[in-house]
Amino acid sequence: MTAREKLIQAIQTLPESQVDRVLAYVNQVRADDRPTQEQDSQETPCFDETWWNNLSHFSPDFLEVREQPQLPVREDMFE
Repeated sequence: MTAREKLIQAIQTLPESQVDRVLAYVNQVRADDRPTQEQDSQETPCFDETWWNNLSHFSPDFLEVREQPQLPVREDMFE
């Protein structure tokens, strides 16, 4: 069985909710082979692209202080 046949077989068994993600990945791989052609603007962005684009939505003070708060003093329950 060729790699193409295995890929088709794997895609046919995917739940419908994952087909869009696989299609977006395949389109991204194809676009990497053709860097001069623009991608379809209606294409579903991959996870990494969405993550990076959403970073700008955080305010500058988000996690400004990156220290763990002190734990409250508790009775030692094992003594």
